Amino acid sequence: MNYVFDVDGTLSFNGTSISAEITAGLKVLEKHGHHLIFASARPIRDLLPIVPEFRHNLLIGANGAIVSQADTIKVMTPIAIPDRDYLKTLITHYNLEYVVDGDWNYAAHVSPDNLITKQLDSGHLAHNVPLEQITTAIKVILLGMADQQLEKIVRLVTDHTNLELVQHVGEGNLDLTAQNINKANTLALLGIHDYIAFGNDMNDVKMLSQAATSFWVDSKSELLEQAGSFARTIVAPNQVAAVIRQLG
Repeated sequence: MNYVFDVDGTLSFNGTSISAEITAGLKVLEKHGHHLIFASARPIRDLLPIVPEFRHNLLIGANGAIVSQADTIKVMTPIAIPDRDYLKTLITHYNLEYVVDGDWNYAAHVSPDNLITKQLDSGHLAHNVPLEQITTAIKVILLGMADQQLEKIVRLVTDHTNLELVQHVGEGNLDLTAQNINKANTLALLGIHDYIAFGNDMNDVKMLSQAATSFWVDSKSELLEQAGSFARTIVAPNQVAAVIRQLG
């Protein structure tokens, strides 16, 4: 069986590592012949350091925009050039904090106290380059926006681009990828239709909705009320390892 796992807030709760107990459970699944897939909002560059023991598995990064399998990296669909240029205009005009991911390097302007800094190239595998040097953008995150500004930016992006949007409730962040790029669609493009999925965030909703069985990890309490509409089972963070062991 294919098992698809989101990472942050699903398997990792500190932004830097996965516990030994959860890792052991994952290895048992693999030992029993199951295929483990890791599907994250992180680009491959930032996914590799947190799943070092599974680096040769199928990794889906940037919410589906890029994949890695057996150390071969492939961009699924980059952000179209007009949409990329429009986002650059918004960033400049509204002085927005951002992370713009290329196929490997990135451009970032982020407040030092933002939690994303713990995840951003923690393995020192890439370079933070000037924004104009990112010619192929696979994902853009706009961060730290107040509610009113977030609403305005969402409206502008919706009206002027064809981008896929994921708005993070209560965080003031907006994830942007090319049209129709998300974890579920990338799994389908890779021929993976039958799978069990674990997730915890808005960027997991479509994947969980299309899974044969789905588990919602309740690490974001503000989303719990919605979870029942797209996930079959609710799991507390401290129960994740036990649930994985039971599946093995």
